[in-house]
Amino acid sequence: MSKINVRSPYFIYQTSSSTNPLLSVLLVIRVYSGASDTSMSGAQYSLNINAVSGIVSVDISELIRDYIYNSFDGNYSDSFRWVNYSVLPTFQNGDGTNNLYTRGVFDGYGYFEEGVNPQNNQTVLQSNTTILTNDLANINIPIHVTEDTTVSYLKDGEIIFTKDLVYGTNSAEQVQYVQNSSLDADMFKKRVDGVSGTTVEAFNCVKAIANEVYQEFDADSIYIEKGGDIEVIKVQEVEECKHKPYKVTFVNKFGVLQDLWFFKRSNLSLKTKEESYRANIISGGAYSTSTRQDTIFNKTGVESLQLNTGFYPESYNEIFRQLSFSEDVWINYDGKTLPISVKSSSLNYKTRVNDKLINYTIDVEFSNDKINNIR
Repeated sequence: MSKINVRSPYFIYQTSSSTNPLLSVLLVIRVYSGASDTSMSGAQYSLNINAVSGIVSVDISELIRDYIYNSFDGNYSDSFRWVNYSVLPTFQNGDGTNNLYTRGVFDGYGYFEEGVNPQNNQTVLQSNTTILTNDLANINIPIHVTEDTTVSYLKDGEIIFTKDLVYGTNSAEQVQYVQNSSLDADMFKKRVDGVSGTTVEAFNCVKAIANEVYQEFDADSIYIEKGGDIEVIKVQEVEECKHKPYKVTFVNKFGVLQDLWFFKRSNLSLKTKEESYRANIISGGAYSTSTRQDTIFNKTGVESLQLNTGFYPESYNEIFRQLSFSEDVWINYDGKTLPISVKSSSLNYKTRVNDKLINYTIDVEFSNDKINNIR
């Protein structure tokens, strides 16, 4: 099934036949979540578009993007939606066929060189095939489940865990984030079922204790198999003892959440702003020298961080490019997931030939005032 990546244009194109000029097109658009075939509701848009020189060409991505919302609170979910649109052309000789289309919607984009209506068709929804991660943290990988998919975790060439991702038509099942941990009842049941001397109670009981059977496992490679094709992700765990690593999570080119670790030195700074006025401090023909004439009010401030990555492979240049383009970014800071904005407006791509060891320095700013002024 084709995708619509709404940060790039997606054109609907209708033209005339040689003997039957096109007059107009009725375009009806529905954006929804749930099952692709049964959850449609009323149309968000119904557009009657007149043809120009026998052609209708309209970009629908901006219309659809009004209904796409990205959020992240530390739990991995995505903004995937379905769109169903119909195209009913009217020709000089009467109406044509009303064509219906269903597409998956991502808050992603393509590059200029990828051409019109970019698709980003791949199973693992990230550009890097090597992951650098904190040795004390989980790995989170976004998978586009267009059919049943198997994810296998390997250590030194030996499979240590396998998870099956089952395809479904619900929007919540299209992108699944897999982790190198068994924090879920399905995994627990699979590990226990069939082991000699064990009994799995009613599955509701298993779900109730899922948080108590959490198990994280090391893996140096991850195999994702779908339809006979296998993608391999290499994992490099980084142990950092001197500096505090920070995990930044952003919406990448594919419209899903991706983690990026900054392992080295960080610098916290504060920038304030204020308003002021000159007050009249005279009272009874006199004034107190301890009373302020230049009065400050509505003083606020925003904190910023300068982050350093540590040494990354050259293949991560693309990931830092996507971070720079991202409109939705969060950082795990002091145990909380907080929104940030990337303030570095330029990025010089680094290579091993020119730069030897590749380290990026990124300036980010917290997206809320430090003082709580939400009213």
